[in-house]
Amino acid sequence: MKKAQVSEPQLSVAAFSQRCKTLAVQFGSAVGLRSGEVAFAPEISSTVAVMTLGGRASEMISRNRGSSHRVVPLASIQEDILIWTGYRESWQKLGSEQNFRFVEAGFTLHVGRQGELSKPQIMRSEWVGRRSRAFVELAGHPHWQLDVLETARAKEPSTPARFTDVESASPVKEFGDMPTPANGSNLLLGLTVENMHLASSAQWWRLSGSDAAHVPETVSDLDRWILACTVYLRQEASRCRVIPA
Repeated sequence: MKKAQVSEPQLSVAAFSQRCKTLAVQFGSAVGLRSGEVAFAPEISSTVAVMTLGGRASEMISRNRGSSHRVVPLASIQEDILIWTGYRESWQKLGSEQNFRFVEAGFTLHVGRQGELSKPQIMRSEWVGRRSRAFVELAGHPHWQLDVLETARAKEPSTPARFTDVESASPVKEFGDMPTPANGSNLLLGLTVENMHLASSAQWWRLSGSDAAHVPETVSDLDRWILACTVYLRQEASRCRVIPA
């Protein structure tokens, strides 16, 4: 018996380029930016199509994983401090396929001031298809991933040890010595919460059909997720404040 074909979002080159323009207008409206201040830039080759966020309001920053990318203001949280967001989406064609097929998409959230290069990464919201190498069985899709501790670890100052620094020298350990356990703050900072996939579309209260992993079947599914996720992230980011350390 012939195996049922799995539905997945697919677009021609022309449709991909047009979608970038249409989605930019809708995205700009969702975050309160005017036409031209936000754009989705398409990068298309014979086998890969990528869409990234840009526009006049965007700024180039580094992210925790992957290459640098552009972010736009999402919400003002305190005086001149803003929450920023970036977005990247990738598609591919394999073998004799005529259209690009969806691979993966994701937002990153950052905090920082306008014009400053440093905008530490807070979290991600991602949706990957089964073509993606990032698709993890039994993990939630789409999902949130928290990056704030990974960011804090990367920014921890490290002071090189000096031979003349007697106080910082490690004491001689006896064979029976046990390693000293980390204190509470080190336990928290060392916890790799960024590895957790926090499902954003699980319906565990239902008796059946409550799978936590879902993949988009149409371009409309993907577009609705992008815009609804943007609105929700903006709403929740507005609740944040920066308190004195």
